[in-house]
Amino acid sequence: MPKLLISITLFWLLVGTSIADVVKPALVEISIYADKKVEVVIDLSLEAVMTGIGTQYKNTTDAPASAEYDALRALAPEVLHTRFKYFETQFLNSIQFTVNHQIQDLHLKHTNIDIVGYKKRPRKTVLTYTVQLSQRPKTLSWQYTKASGDSALRYQVYKKDEYNWSQWQWLRNGASSGIIDINHPEPMGMMGRLSQFTAIGFDHVIPLGWDHILFIIGMALSSLLWRKLLLLVSVFTLAHTLTLALAMANMVEISPRIIEPLIAFSIAYVAIENLLSSQSIRRKSVIVFLFGLIHGLGFASMLKSFEMTEDNFLTTLIGFNIGVELAQVVIVLSVVALLLLLKIAKLDYRKIAIMPASVIIAMIGVYWGIERLVI
Repeated sequence: MPKLLISITLFWLLVGTSIADVVKPALVEISIYADKKVEVVIDLSLEAVMTGIGTQYKNTTDAPASAEYDALRALAPEVLHTRFKYFETQFLNSIQFTVNHQIQDLHLKHTNIDIVGYKKRPRKTVLTYTVQLSQRPKTLSWQYTKASGDSALRYQVYKKDEYNWSQWQWLRNGASSGIIDINHPEPMGMMGRLSQFTAIGFDHVIPLGWDHILFIIGMALSSLLWRKLLLLVSVFTLAHTLTLALAMANMVEISPRIIEPLIAFSIAYVAIENLLSSQSIRRKSVIVFLFGLIHGLGFASMLKSFEMTEDNFLTTLIGFNIGVELAQVVIVLSVVALLLLLKIAKLDYRKIAIMPASVIIAMIGVYWGIERLVI
Protein backbone atom coordinates (compact mmCIF):
# COMPACT_ATOMS: atom_id res chain seq x y z
CA MET A 1 0.00 0.00 0.00
CA PRO A 2 2.75 2.59 0.81
CA LYS A 3 4.38 1.89 -2.58
CA LEU A 4 1.05 2.43 -4.32
CA LEU A 5 0.53 5.75 -2.51
CA ILE A 6 4.04 6.87 -3.41
CA SER A 7 3.48 5.95 -7.07
CA ILE A 8 0.17 7.83 -7.20
CA THR A 9 1.71 10.88 -5.52
CA LEU A 10 4.66 10.95 -7.93
CA PHE A 11 2.28 10.48 -10.84
CA TRP A 12 0.24 13.56 -9.97
CA LEU A 13 3.34 15.62 -9.24
CA LEU A 14 4.79 14.81 -12.64
CA VAL A 15 1.50 15.02 -14.48
CA GLY A 16 1.25 18.62 -13.31
CA THR A 17 3.86 19.46 -15.93
CA SER A 18 1.54 18.20 -18.66
CA ILE A 19 -1.11 20.84 -18.12
CA ALA A 20 1.34 23.63 -18.80
CA ASP A 21 3.09 25.22 -21.71
CA VAL A 22 6.86 25.24 -21.93
CA VAL A 23 7.82 28.92 -21.82
CA LYS A 24 8.86 30.08 -25.26
CA PRO A 25 11.91 32.31 -25.87
CA ALA A 26 11.18 35.43 -27.94
CA LEU A 27 12.50 35.65 -31.49
CA VAL A 28 13.40 39.23 -32.45
CA GLU A 29 14.01 40.35 -36.06
CA ILE A 30 15.18 43.91 -36.82
CA SER A 31 14.99 45.22 -40.40
CA ILE A 32 16.65 48.48 -41.48
CA TYR A 33 15.28 50.17 -44.61
CA ALA A 34 16.74 52.72 -47.02
CA ASP A 35 14.30 55.45 -45.90
CA LYS A 36 15.78 55.24 -42.36
CA LYS A 37 12.77 53.28 -41.10
CA VAL A 38 13.47 50.43 -38.70
CA GLU A 39 11.04 47.57 -38.19
CA VAL A 40 11.19 45.31 -35.13
CA VAL A 41 9.23 42.04 -35.28
CA ILE A 42 8.88 40.12 -32.00
CA ASP A 43 7.61 36.53 -32.06
CA LEU A 44 6.68 35.63 -28.48
CA SER A 45 4.23 34.07 -26.05
CA LEU A 46 2.18 37.14 -25.17
CA GLU A 47 0.40 35.40 -22.28
CA ALA A 48 3.74 34.56 -20.65
CA VAL A 49 4.97 38.16 -21.01
CA MET A 50 1.77 39.63 -19.60
CA THR A 51 1.93 37.41 -16.53
CA GLY A 52 5.67 37.81 -15.92
CA ILE A 53 6.47 34.18 -16.71
CA GLY A 54 9.93 33.93 -18.25
CA THR A 55 12.04 31.12 -19.65
CA GLN A 56 13.56 30.58 -16.21
CA TYR A 57 10.40 28.55 -15.49
CA LYS A 58 10.47 25.07 -17.02
CA ASN A 59 6.68 25.16 -17.33
CA THR A 60 4.04 27.80 -16.74
CA THR A 61 2.64 25.84 -13.79
CA ASP A 62 5.91 26.45 -11.95
CA ALA A 63 5.18 30.19 -11.91
CA PRO A 64 3.06 32.05 -9.31
CA ALA A 65 0.86 33.51 -12.08
CA SER A 66 0.09 30.16 -13.76
CA ALA A 67 -3.69 30.48 -13.25
CA GLU A 68 -3.66 33.94 -14.82
CA TYR A 69 -1.62 32.59 -17.74
CA ASP A 70 -4.17 29.81 -18.35
CA ALA A 71 -7.00 32.35 -18.29
CA LEU A 72 -5.25 34.52 -20.90
CA ARG A 73 -4.40 31.45 -23.00
CA ALA A 74 -8.13 30.67 -23.30
CA LEU A 75 -9.08 34.16 -24.55
CA ALA A 76 -10.03 34.83 -28.16
CA PRO A 77 -7.33 36.74 -30.11
CA GLU A 78 -9.28 40.02 -30.23
CA VAL A 79 -9.95 39.92 -26.48
CA LEU A 80 -6.29 39.23 -25.67
CA HIS A 81 -5.30 42.08 -28.00
CA THR A 82 -7.55 44.45 -26.05
CA ARG A 83 -5.97 43.30 -22.77
CA PHE A 84 -2.51 43.87 -24.23
CA LYS A 85 -3.29 47.52 -25.01
CA TYR A 86 -3.45 48.23 -21.28
CA PHE A 87 -0.22 46.29 -20.68
CA GLU A 88 1.81 47.58 -23.64
CA THR A 89 3.45 50.53 -21.85
CA GLN A 90 4.81 48.19 -19.19
CA PHE A 91 6.04 45.82 -21.90
CA LEU A 92 7.88 48.57 -23.79
CA ASN A 93 9.46 49.89 -20.60
CA SER A 94 11.10 46.50 -20.11
CA ILE A 95 12.83 46.63 -23.51
CA GLN A 96 15.92 48.67 -24.35
CA PHE A 97 16.45 49.22 -28.06
CA THR A 98 19.13 51.68 -29.18
CA VAL A 99 20.20 52.96 -32.58
CA ASN A 100 23.36 55.05 -32.84
CA HIS A 101 23.66 54.74 -29.03
CA GLN A 102 20.29 56.46 -28.49
CA ILE A 103 17.25 54.74 -26.94
CA GLN A 104 14.37 54.50 -29.42
CA ASP A 105 10.62 54.63 -28.82
CA LEU A 106 8.84 51.75 -30.52
CA HIS A 107 5.44 52.30 -32.15
CA LEU A 108 3.09 49.36 -32.65
CA LYS A 109 2.26 48.82 -36.30
CA HIS A 110 0.59 45.42 -36.30
CA THR A 111 -0.41 42.61 -33.93
CA ASN A 112 -1.04 39.05 -35.04
CA ILE A 113 -2.35 36.62 -32.39
CA ASP A 114 -3.10 33.00 -33.25
CA ILE A 115 -6.48 31.41 -32.56
CA VAL A 116 -6.98 29.65 -29.22
CA GLY A 117 -6.48 26.22 -30.83
CA TYR A 118 -4.66 23.53 -28.86
CA LYS A 119 -4.36 25.03 -25.36
CA LYS A 120 -1.50 22.80 -24.25
CA ARG A 121 0.94 24.47 -26.64
CA PRO A 122 2.17 28.09 -26.42
CA ARG A 123 0.17 30.42 -28.64
CA LYS A 124 2.18 32.39 -31.17
CA THR A 125 1.88 36.16 -31.14
CA VAL A 126 3.81 38.45 -33.51
CA LEU A 127 4.17 42.13 -32.59
CA THR A 128 5.48 44.46 -35.30
CA TYR A 129 6.96 47.80 -34.18
CA THR A 130 8.47 50.62 -36.23
CA VAL A 131 10.85 53.53 -35.63
CA GLN A 132 11.47 56.40 -38.03
CA LEU A 133 15.05 57.68 -37.72
CA SER A 134 16.40 61.09 -38.65
CA GLN A 135 19.90 59.78 -39.37
CA ARG A 136 21.23 56.70 -41.10
CA PRO A 137 21.72 53.94 -38.52
CA LYS A 138 25.30 52.83 -37.89
CA THR A 139 24.95 50.83 -34.69
CA LEU A 140 22.17 49.15 -32.78
CA SER A 141 21.69 47.19 -29.58
CA TRP A 142 18.85 45.17 -28.09
CA GLN A 143 18.05 43.98 -24.60
CA TYR A 144 14.90 42.01 -23.86
CA THR A 145 13.41 42.11 -20.39
CA LYS A 146 15.35 39.97 -17.92
CA ALA A 147 12.09 38.78 -16.36
CA SER A 148 11.17 37.17 -19.70
CA GLY A 149 14.49 35.32 -19.89
CA ASP A 150 16.01 34.00 -23.10
CA SER A 151 15.57 35.52 -26.56
CA ALA A 152 17.19 35.25 -29.98
CA LEU A 153 18.07 38.21 -32.20
CA ARG A 154 18.95 38.74 -35.85
CA TYR A 155 18.94 41.80 -38.09
CA GLN A 156 19.18 42.82 -41.75
CA VAL A 157 19.86 45.88 -43.86
CA TYR A 158 16.99 45.33 -46.25
CA LYS A 159 17.60 45.12 -49.99
CA LYS A 160 14.95 43.89 -52.38
CA ASP A 161 15.38 40.29 -53.57
CA GLU A 162 18.47 39.79 -51.38
CA TYR A 163 18.86 37.72 -48.22
CA ASN A 164 20.78 39.86 -45.75
CA TRP A 165 19.86 38.40 -42.37
CA SER A 166 22.62 38.13 -39.82
CA GLN A 167 23.21 34.93 -37.85
CA TRP A 168 20.94 34.40 -34.87
CA GLN A 169 22.38 35.70 -31.62
CA TRP A 170 21.19 33.73 -28.58
CA LEU A 171 20.70 36.03 -25.57
CA ARG A 172 20.35 34.22 -22.25
CA ASN A 173 18.51 35.56 -19.20
CA GLY A 174 17.79 38.98 -20.66
CA ALA A 175 21.40 39.62 -21.71
CA SER A 176 22.14 42.57 -23.98
CA SER A 177 23.22 42.02 -27.58
CA GLY A 178 25.95 44.60 -27.01
CA ILE A 179 26.66 47.30 -29.57
CA ILE A 180 26.33 45.88 -33.08
CA ASP A 181 28.20 47.65 -35.87
CA ILE A 182 25.81 47.35 -38.80
CA ASN A 183 28.48 48.13 -41.40
CA HIS A 184 31.09 45.81 -39.90
CA PRO A 185 29.25 42.97 -38.17
CA GLU A 186 31.19 40.31 -36.34
CA PRO A 187 30.90 37.17 -38.46
CA MET A 188 29.83 33.91 -36.82
CA GLY A 189 31.84 31.01 -38.15
CA MET A 190 30.73 27.44 -38.61
CA MET A 191 32.04 26.37 -35.19
CA GLY A 192 30.29 29.26 -33.47
CA ARG A 193 26.96 28.39 -35.06
CA LEU A 194 27.50 24.70 -34.34
CA SER A 195 28.16 25.48 -30.67
CA GLN A 196 25.17 27.81 -30.44
CA PHE A 197 22.66 25.29 -31.76
CA THR A 198 24.22 22.44 -29.79
CA ALA A 199 23.27 24.39 -26.65
CA ILE A 200 19.76 25.04 -28.02
CA GLY A 201 19.30 21.33 -28.81
CA PHE A 202 20.45 20.30 -25.32
CA ASP A 203 18.12 22.83 -23.67
CA HIS A 204 15.22 21.58 -25.79
CA VAL A 205 15.52 18.20 -24.06
CA ILE A 206 17.01 19.13 -20.65
CA PRO A 207 15.24 20.79 -18.93
CA LEU A 208 12.42 21.73 -21.34
CA GLY A 209 11.51 18.46 -23.06
CA TRP A 210 9.58 16.41 -20.53
CA ASP A 211 8.12 14.25 -23.33
CA HIS A 212 11.57 13.26 -24.53
CA ILE A 213 13.04 12.94 -21.04
CA LEU A 214 10.39 10.41 -19.98
CA PHE A 215 10.71 8.47 -23.25
CA ILE A 216 14.49 8.15 -22.84
CA ILE A 217 14.13 7.16 -19.17
CA GLY A 218 11.61 4.48 -20.14
CA MET A 219 13.97 3.23 -22.82
CA ALA A 220 16.99 3.24 -20.48
CA LEU A 221 15.08 1.23 -17.87
CA SER A 222 14.65 -1.65 -20.30
CA SER A 223 18.08 -3.24 -19.79
CA LEU A 224 21.47 -2.94 -18.10
CA LEU A 225 23.14 -4.77 -20.98
CA TRP A 226 25.12 -2.09 -22.81
CA ARG A 227 24.71 -3.74 -26.24
CA LYS A 228 20.92 -3.63 -25.97
CA LEU A 229 20.94 -0.05 -24.71
CA LEU A 230 23.34 1.03 -27.44
CA LEU A 231 21.08 -0.56 -30.06
CA LEU A 232 17.95 1.15 -28.74
CA VAL A 233 19.60 4.57 -28.43
CA SER A 234 21.18 4.26 -31.90
CA VAL A 235 17.87 3.23 -33.49
CA PHE A 236 16.03 6.11 -31.80
CA THR A 237 18.73 8.59 -32.85
CA LEU A 238 18.67 7.42 -36.46
CA ALA A 239 14.88 7.68 -36.63
CA HIS A 240 14.43 11.14 -35.11
CA THR A 241 17.40 12.49 -37.09
CA LEU A 242 15.75 11.28 -40.31
CA THR A 243 12.36 12.90 -39.73
CA LEU A 244 13.94 16.04 -38.24
CA ALA A 245 15.92 16.54 -41.45
CA LEU A 246 12.91 15.77 -43.68
CA ALA A 247 10.65 18.11 -41.72
CA MET A 248 13.21 20.92 -41.77
CA ALA A 249 13.49 20.49 -45.55
CA ASN A 250 9.66 20.76 -45.75
CA MET A 251 9.41 17.25 -47.18
CA VAL A 252 7.27 15.98 -44.28
CA GLU A 253 4.68 17.92 -42.29
CA ILE A 254 2.11 16.50 -39.86
CA SER A 255 -0.21 18.50 -37.59
CA PRO A 256 0.83 18.81 -33.90
CA ARG A 257 -2.70 17.63 -33.06
CA ILE A 258 -1.60 14.23 -34.39
CA ILE A 259 2.06 14.26 -33.35
CA GLU A 260 1.60 15.34 -29.72
CA PRO A 261 -0.80 12.51 -28.68
CA LEU A 262 1.36 9.95 -30.52
CA ILE A 263 4.45 11.11 -28.63
CA ALA A 264 2.57 10.75 -25.34
CA PHE A 265 1.37 7.23 -26.16
CA SER A 266 4.89 6.27 -27.28
CA ILE A 267 6.09 7.14 -23.77
CA ALA A 268 3.42 4.86 -22.29
CA TYR A 269 4.22 1.97 -24.63
CA VAL A 270 7.97 1.97 -23.94
CA ALA A 271 7.29 2.00 -20.20
CA ILE A 272 4.69 -0.78 -20.41
CA GLU A 273 7.22 -2.95 -22.30
CA ASN A 274 9.45 -2.79 -19.21
CA LEU A 275 6.71 -4.47 -17.16
CA LEU A 276 6.66 -7.59 -19.34
CA SER A 277 8.55 -10.61 -18.05
CA SER A 278 10.02 -11.45 -21.45
CA GLN A 279 11.01 -8.68 -23.83
CA SER A 280 11.99 -9.03 -27.46
CA ILE A 281 14.86 -6.64 -28.24
CA ARG A 282 14.08 -6.99 -31.96
CA ARG A 283 10.44 -5.98 -31.46
CA LYS A 284 11.38 -3.16 -29.13
CA SER A 285 13.99 -1.85 -31.59
CA VAL A 286 11.37 -1.69 -34.34
CA ILE A 287 8.90 0.09 -32.04
CA VAL A 288 11.55 2.54 -30.82
CA PHE A 289 12.48 3.31 -34.43
CA LEU A 290 8.85 4.05 -35.34
CA PHE A 291 8.40 6.24 -32.27
CA GLY A 292 11.72 7.94 -33.03
CA LEU A 293 10.26 9.06 -36.36
CA ILE A 294 7.42 10.72 -34.47
CA HIS A 295 9.73 12.39 -31.93
CA GLY A 296 11.81 13.84 -34.79
CA LEU A 297 8.73 15.69 -36.02
CA GLY A 298 8.29 17.05 -32.50
CA PHE A 299 11.86 18.37 -32.47
CA ALA A 300 11.32 20.01 -35.86
CA SER A 301 8.34 22.05 -34.66
CA MET A 302 10.67 24.12 -32.45
CA LEU A 303 13.68 24.29 -34.75
CA LYS A 304 11.52 25.60 -37.60
CA SER A 305 11.14 28.85 -35.67
CA PHE A 306 14.70 29.66 -36.78
CA GLU A 307 14.64 30.35 -40.51
CA MET A 308 17.75 28.97 -42.16
CA THR A 309 19.45 29.63 -45.45
CA GLU A 310 21.06 26.92 -47.56
CA ASP A 311 24.55 27.91 -46.41
CA ASN A 312 23.80 27.38 -42.71
CA PHE A 313 21.05 24.76 -42.87
CA LEU A 314 23.36 21.77 -42.39
CA THR A 315 25.40 23.38 -39.60
CA THR A 316 22.26 24.33 -37.68
CA LEU A 317 20.72 20.89 -38.10
CA ILE A 318 23.88 19.07 -37.03
CA GLY A 319 24.44 21.36 -34.03
CA PHE A 320 20.87 20.97 -32.80
CA ASN A 321 21.03 17.20 -33.22
CA ILE A 322 24.35 16.97 -31.34
CA GLY A 323 22.73 18.87 -28.44
CA VAL A 324 19.78 16.47 -28.42
CA GLU A 325 22.11 13.44 -28.45
CA LEU A 326 24.23 14.82 -25.60
CA ALA A 327 21.07 15.30 -23.53
CA GLN A 328 20.01 11.73 -24.30
CA VAL A 329 23.40 10.40 -23.21
CA VAL A 330 23.15 12.32 -19.90
CA ILE A 331 19.71 10.83 -19.22
CA VAL A 332 20.71 7.27 -20.13
CA LEU A 333 23.93 7.38 -18.07
CA SER A 334 22.04 8.79 -15.07
CA VAL A 335 19.45 6.01 -15.19
CA VAL A 336 22.07 3.28 -15.69
CA ALA A 337 24.23 4.68 -12.86
CA LEU A 338 21.27 4.58 -10.46
CA LEU A 339 20.40 0.99 -11.41
CA LEU A 340 24.02 -0.11 -11.07
CA LEU A 341 24.23 1.42 -7.59
CA LEU A 342 21.16 -0.56 -6.55
CA LYS A 343 22.63 -3.69 -8.09
CA ILE A 344 25.97 -3.18 -6.30
CA ALA A 345 24.04 -2.76 -3.05
CA LYS A 346 22.51 -6.17 -3.82
CA LEU A 347 19.01 -4.76 -3.94
CA ASP A 348 16.28 -5.92 -6.30
CA TYR A 349 16.61 -2.94 -8.67
CA ARG A 350 13.84 -4.24 -10.93
CA LYS A 351 11.34 -4.34 -8.06
CA ILE A 352 12.58 -1.14 -6.38
CA ALA A 353 13.19 1.09 -9.42
CA ILE A 354 12.29 -0.34 -12.83
CA MET A 355 8.77 -1.56 -12.06
CA PRO A 356 7.43 1.48 -10.11
CA ALA A 357 9.15 4.01 -12.40
CA SER A 358 7.75 2.29 -15.49
CA VAL A 359 4.24 2.25 -14.00
CA ILE A 360 4.44 5.98 -13.24
CA ILE A 361 5.82 6.83 -16.71
CA ALA A 362 3.14 4.68 -18.40
CA MET A 363 0.38 6.40 -16.41
CA ILE A 364 1.73 9.83 -17.36
CA GLY A 365 2.00 8.85 -21.04
CA VAL A 366 -1.60 7.59 -21.14
CA TYR A 367 -2.83 10.67 -19.27
CA TRP A 368 -1.02 13.03 -21.64
CA GLY A 369 -2.22 11.13 -24.70
CA ILE A 370 -5.89 11.24 -23.69
CA GLU A 371 -5.60 14.87 -22.62
CA ARG A 372 -4.06 15.88 -25.95
CA LEU A 373 -6.75 14.04 -27.88
CA VAL A 374 -9.70 15.65 -26.12
CA ILE A 375 -8.42 19.24 -25.72
